[in-house]
Amino acid sequence: MRSSLLVLGGARSGKSRFALASVGRPGVFVATAEAGDADMAERIGRHRRERSGAWRTVEAPVKLVSALGALAGGDADTVVVDCITLWLANLQLGGES
Repeated sequence: MRSSLLVLGGARSGKSRFALASVGRPGVFVATAEAGDADMAERIGRHRRERSGAWRTVEAPVKLVSALGALAGGDADTVVVDCITLWLANLQLGGES
């Protein structure tokens, strides 16, 4: 039986770290962040370093639904999406992906 885990929390509260630790095995990390400034570039770099090399990263700043659809039925048991808030902001700002 498949299960889902929704992790909610404030900005920079450790949601990604908690989600990665909770799943117990590597899978696919779907990233919605874009490195628009130095601070965000550092956060993205830190997140990449925190994941083991076994995690596959898919970048989907705008086309999250398409990215998840492409993963459906695949061999990934675990998919972590980081972050829905940034994805919605990217949609509002009319970002391209």
